[in-house]
Order: sequence, then C-alpha cells, then structure tokens
Amino acid sequence: MQDTLLIEILTEELPPKSLKNLSYVFSQSVFSALEQENLLTIESKATAYATPRRLAVSITAVLDAQSGRKIERKGPSVTSAFDVFGKPTPALLGFAHSCKTNINSLEKRLNNKGVLHYIYEIEESGKKLGSVLIVILQHLLHKLPVAKVMRWGTGTAQFVRPAHVFFMLHGDRVLNESEALLGLYSNSAETFGHRFLSKDRIVIPHADEYAKTLYEKGHVIASFEERKKLIWSKLLKSSESENGKIFQDEALLDEVTALVEYPEVYVGKFNQKFLDIPQECLILTMKQHQKYFPIMNLDGRLLPCFLIVSNIRTDSPTNIILGNERVLWARLADAQFFFDQDRKRTLASRVEDLNKVVYHGKLGTQRERVDRICAIARVIGARLGDDILSSQAGEAATLSKADLLTDMVREFPELQGIMGCYYAKHDGVSDNIALAIEDHYKPRFSGDVLPRNAVAICVALADKLEMLVGMFGVEQIPTGDKDPFALRRHALGIIRILIQKNLDISLKDLVILTQESMPPNIKGDWMLVVDFLLDRARSYFLDQGHDPRIIESVLSPFGKSNSLDVLADIIPAATVFFRTDEGLALANANKRIKNILKKLNQEIIIGASPKTFEKRPDESLFESNAEALLWDCLQEVGNKSLNFKSEKNFSEALKILALLAPFIQDFFEQVLVNVNDPKIRENRIILLQFVRIYMNQVADLSLMAT
Repeated sequence: MQDTLLIEILTEELPPKSLKNLSYVFSQSVFSALEQENLLTIESKATAYATPRRLAVSITAVLDAQSGRKIERKGPSVTSAFDVFGKPTPALLGFAHSCKTNINSLEKRLNNKGVLHYIYEIEESGKKLGSVLIVILQHLLHKLPVAKVMRWGTGTAQFVRPAHVFFMLHGDRVLNESEALLGLYSNSAETFGHRFLSKDRIVIPHADEYAKTLYEKGHVIASFEERKKLIWSKLLKSSESENGKIFQDEALLDEVTALVEYPEVYVGKFNQKFLDIPQECLILTMKQHQKYFPIMNLDGRLLPCFLIVSNIRTDSPTNIILGNERVLWARLADAQFFFDQDRKRTLASRVEDLNKVVYHGKLGTQRERVDRICAIARVIGARLGDDILSSQAGEAATLSKADLLTDMVREFPELQGIMGCYYAKHDGVSDNIALAIEDHYKPRFSGDVLPRNAVAICVALADKLEMLVGMFGVEQIPTGDKDPFALRRHALGIIRILIQKNLDISLKDLVILTQESMPPNIKGDWMLVVDFLLDRARSYFLDQGHDPRIIESVLSPFGKSNSLDVLADIIPAATVFFRTDEGLALANANKRIKNILKKLNQEIIIGASPKTFEKRPDESLFESNAEALLWDCLQEVGNKSLNFKSEKNFSEALKILALLAPFIQDFFEQVLVNVNDPKIRENRIILLQFVRIYMNQVADLSLMAT
C-alpha cells in the first residue's frame, strides 16, 4: 500500500538566516534516503515545510513496507572447494557456516566468466516503513547544515533548537515506533499552531491535509515559499499606498519569512528630521537591526516611513506599530548623535590616530598601511594618467581609512567608505576625492559596481594590491576553502577593474610596483601573486562562457606581461578563429612543431617577439624549395599579422596566419629536420622556432590542437 508520508519536528524558534537551507536539506535528505531504501515510487514527490518553529516534509506515494528480495551469496569455486582427498576445504566449510546451512544445501552456478561457484540464496522480507524511517532520521539529523547544536533538559539529545513534538504520519496512520528521535516518540499526529493565535493541540487527520489543517486551525502558513510570496505581495501593496516603492532584498525577505508563521504587513513612520542623516545609515538600521523594509520615492530617496512584517494579524495594529516606531526612533536618534559627533573632527585630523590601530602583526598599523596604499596609488595614477591624477590618488588614499575611527563606522562597519565620502564632502574635499574614498572598496562582492572615476580606480587597485602582496609576503595564502582575508575576492576585483575599465597595465607591472612600496622583508615572490591573479582571470573568463582551452591559449603565454583588457579582446577573436578548419589546421601544425622541438631538446619559446629573437635562419643553408618558400611567406604574413595585432585587430591577425598552412604542410612533407649535418639541422630548428614565434603572437595555437 502507498500513501502520503508526513514528518514534523516542532522546536523552539529556529535560526532564521539558515531556515530555508535547513528545510531544503532536510526534505531532500529524507527523500533520497527513502529512495535508496526502495520505499518510493515513480509518482513520489517531496514538499518541504518550514516555519520559525517547525521542520516538516511531505512525500507522496510512499510504500508502507519494502518489497521482499532474494539475496544471492557467492562462495568459493567448485575447483577450490575440495582438496585432493575429496574433503571440503576450509573455504567451503566457512562459507556454509556463514550462511548458517550445510554443504548439501548449497547450489552450483556459473558466473559471468564461466567459472562454476557454490551459491546460496536466501529470501529477505522487506522492512516496514516506520522502522526504516526512524533510523534514517536518527542518522540524518546529525548531518544537517547546523553551525551549533543545543542540549536541553536532562537528556542527551542534541539539535539546533530544543524539540517538543515529533511524529511520522503515513496517510491517516501514525507510525508509532519503539525508538525515539531527540528523546521524543511518534505516538500521535498532534502539533501546535501559532504561538499567540492558537492555543490548543491540533490533530492532523491525514498527511495530505497538513498545510490546510495548520492554516485553518493553527493560523500557520506551513510553506516557506507561500509565506514569502504573500509577504512580498503585501509589501508591494503597502509601499504603493504610501506612493513609494521598495527594492527586493532576497536575504532580508528570506529572513523575515523565517521569523513569521502568519504574516501581516504594517506601515510605520519616523520623524522627517532623521532624513538629514545619510540614507545609507537609516536603511542599514532598518534592515539589519530591525528587519524593516524602507520605502523609497520614485527618485530613489528614502521616505519617512517603513514596513513592518509582523507575526500577528489583527484589526487593531496600533500598539504593534507604535512599539516598532519607538524602537526605530531610538536607533535613529543614536545614528543622529554619531553623525553629529563625527562631523566635529575632520577626516584629515584622524589619520594620525590610525597609528593606534593594528592592521596585522607582521604588517604594522593601519597608518603604515595607508602610507603604502598612498605610494602605490600615486604610481598607478602616474602610469594611467598624469601628475594631477597621481596627486589626487595620493590624497584620496591618505584619507581612505580615516572613517574607521568614526563612531558611525564603529557602530555600522558596513558603512566604511560610504561615511568617509559624506565626511570628506563636509570637510570641503573635492567630489572626485570624496567619491574615491567611498569607491575604493568596490567591488565589494561578485556583481557589485566598479569605482566611478579615475581617482577611485587608482586607490581601489592600490588597496587590493597592497592586501594581496602583503598577505602573500607574510604567507597568508588562501588554501582550499580557507580565505580569511578574502584575497580571492580582492583578486577578482582587480581583474574586473582592469578589464571592464580598459586599463593598459599588466599584472606583472602592478605587482612589482606594489612590492616596491612594501617593507623589504614582506616582498615575497611576485610570480606567486601574478599566478594567483591569473587564476582569478581564468575564472572570470570561464564565467563569461569562454572555452577553457582558448582562455589558456591566451593567458598562458601573455597573461603576465600584457594588459588584461587587450587579452579580453583576443579571447573572443581566438574563439571564432579556432572554429574554422584553417584555425584547427594551424593549431595542429603548431603542436607538431612543438613536439619536434621537444624531441630535439630545444627550448619552447613562448611570448617572444620575432624582432628580439637573436638567431635568424641562414638562407644559404636552405636545401629545399619548401624551406625558402616557408621563410619568405612567414616574413610577409607574419609581419602583416603583427601589424594587425598592433592595431588591436586580433581577428585579422589570426585569420591571415591561415596563409601559412600550405607552406608548413609542404615543409613537413619535403624536409627532414633531424639530419646529420649539424649546421643544416640547427638552421631548420631556427626556422621552426620562427614559425612558432610568428604564429603565436596572439595566442598559443598548440594548446588548441585536437
């Protein structure tokens, strides 16, 4: 018989930020375990339920017991079952003993290799659903993604929160097992509804009626997704009633969904005088501390009202609204005080106080770090612009960390940089530099916006490079999933800025100029940092959907010493080229040349310029017409390709190389490289080196060979 299965664990309030994931893992784990135990059917589907006080899962078409099955045990081969005297060997006797039978009860059967073996078959009856399920749950709860577990009462049970009710219901039948889960027994399908709106125990008559019964009798919307949709629709409706709009914050929406069982949305107000405070402070206060949704006008400015997602639905919400308003007003008054106090001192006057703040035990204070960032930003400014940009970058870098000492940033660390911008403008600093103070942290996360002006770009690069080179210098290198200083995020930020802002500067140059501003004992190996950055560049291009082989063919030879914005243009051009027959033919020819040179123990030159390569083929040593024709064509086509490359016309630079294909093919068919005459052999090796150098000016074609 099959029917719907329902499992519920009723607890104290579960962690709201992890409830959604906890529910998903719980439901999927139960489903997978039952599937492995052959208790599900093709029609079986899982539905997860999660409220602040319960985890539940409903699975349709679950069997009430496993089907019986035949188990076949294979013993020793017949040839090894008896000794030369015809007596059973220990192997046969041991097999019969383990099967709890005698030798005469064993069967003989050929295996898939045609070898005759002793076999014993037994029929195992299927286990009942309840006995299997309780064991599954006992093992499963210990594997849920829970940061910390709790113990309660005098028992030994441990779970994310104390549990009060547990039951398993198959159709209308309670699965009453002798074993407990978290110290609780599945004796009856009784649960509790809303903490305030429902007092009595609620009986679930059938597993299919769980959500309906909880809603009608317990004032609980059991489905996380249904509550989330309902809350969002109510938020939109309430914001429109205030002639405003709200921006969807998925993390906050998930969190408030995990805090309420029977949601209602109310509108609160605050004094308009608080709008003088930077709206980022107000929004952060509402979202982070109070879980409110701020309302914006059509221009994106904050309105003096907010939305409360309450767990109580009532016709008289006045007390709820007033209570929330009082709490928010107190917090906004604190923010007003911090803002007023902070503006009594300029940012510049706080810079020296950074000497009292330790940045890292081996890297000194924040003041010393600021000096390094300033020096790096000045050099980058001079490389990317002029003396004016260099000077402005240095000024912005000097002030960039001063807001860390303000009361507002101490209270709201997320506002570092943002408050620095406001305070800098209050101090009369130019907008360019003020914006750079805010933007030098960007991008803060994947998909975040980039710095908005040239000064901000210089300081942002300097800040991230100083962090990378410094941490690598003190051997704080990310390993596996450990990255305490978020160096991968900083590296990806550098990559995005260089590419998306079209900056003409290489990773090698950036790292080396950064090292020059570091203490002598902190410099380390610049190659390690560049390789780390190149790994992030590979990830960036992979996320753009490019072929990993093409990415490698460009980054491997040119990633260190060429600007990434140029390489970002080469990769799409190389993608198109290698999709053509000519492109693949050249790639295969290139790989063949590479293999020939390797066999002759020759250096494989990558990324060199033909103009700087010292040796040139001696035309007087050409014995075959194929050699001369290849050399003539190579110089003409190769130089044209170089010209296209200098014009950043990478598609044509690659496409014109296709003219070399027939000449290379003739060379392979008519010329033997490894001849006895050392002069001729050396001359042909030099010719092949030139072919590779010319062909690989845009990408290492050999890496695309089939």
